[in-house]
Amino acid sequence: MKILQLVTQRQYRGAEVFAAELSQLLAKNNEVVFAGLYPAPSHELKASHCRNMDLNGTKKFLDLSLLIKLIKLIKKENFDIIQANGSDTLKYAVFAKFMLPQIKIVYRNISMVSSWSTSGSYKRKFNALLFKKVNFVTSVGQQSLNDLIKTYQFPVAKTKVIRRGIPELKYDLSVEKKSLRAKYEFQENDFVLLHIGRFSPEKNHPFLIQVFRKLKPLFPSLKMIFVGEGPLLEIIKKSTNDLQDEIKYAGHQENVQQLLAGADLFVLGSTIEGVPGVVLEAAMQQIPSVAVNVGGVAEVVINNETGFVMESHNADEFANAVSDLLTDRNLLHRLGSNAYQSVMENYTLKRCVQQFEELYQQVSKK
Repeated sequence: MKILQLVTQRQYRGAEVFAAELSQLLAKNNEVVFAGLYPAPSHELKASHCRNMDLNGTKKFLDLSLLIKLIKLIKKENFDIIQANGSDTLKYAVFAKFMLPQIKIVYRNISMVSSWSTSGSYKRKFNALLFKKVNFVTSVGQQSLNDLIKTYQFPVAKTKVIRRGIPELKYDLSVEKKSLRAKYEFQENDFVLLHIGRFSPEKNHPFLIQVFRKLKPLFPSLKMIFVGEGPLLEIIKKSTNDLQDEIKYAGHQENVQQLLAGADLFVLGSTIEGVPGVVLEAAMQQIPSVAVNVGGVAEVVINNETGFVMESHNADEFANAVSDLLTDRNLLHRLGSNAYQSVMENYTLKRCVQQFEELYQQVSKK
């Protein structure tokens, strides 16, 4: 088959990273083009064994030159399937379908779509019209799929949950823990919290910093590393100027599983999530998570089994959960081991790719 994996940008962000990982494995049996609508950043994301390209559009409501480029690409390559990963890719894929009605569009949903627009708003009505042209929708979890079906009145029969697959990367945890602490000038016995995510409002970094400030007087060996970039980075860094020895900012990192292997605990305080893949990446390295129950978080963090799930953004309760794992290393290791078993049973990349290939075959024949 010929497959176009369309992403907003070839950037190191959850949805795009997964699309690249999926593309690489699909390319073993198919011809795959991995394309970004907009110019790639300096550290561009590439899918091995695929054709990587950028359409170099401008981010606005509708860039006609970008649409024309996409239509020409589709006509030239005659793709069997176009997978749209993100709202902008959905818009351009559907507009292309008005000119090329034969194309088949699969949309991959990763979030709670109702969170991004209010009921009755222009944006929601516009997206509802776009979805009428979509052949099939996959979602990373049941909660996010139910939300999309309800929000856009999308036919249930044209949907399926395909859970994210995680690459099985193996590291020596003792080696990575020493390496991480040496890199950030921590002590060997320091307890390291790790957060990975874009510095944007929904990732809620101030909440995690509030939690850290509550814990630090009780646990002097506690440290924290924030991984990622984004518009709020400098503001967040400035808010922790008094904690420069305790909180570090790692910036952009390509191999996050290696970083996770060196940490003790992953923490997530987001206000909006789909099914956070980074929790699964942590689990692959036997690192449990403490997270707030938004979106599909509870689908990947099983409370008291693979981590702790908080029902609200209560900093005291969150801090207490982290404290329990700081003081009970047996519990920490048990949850980490359970998390690893769960991800290996339910979230392998091999299984995920097989499901997508079967879906593409089904959709392309209709």
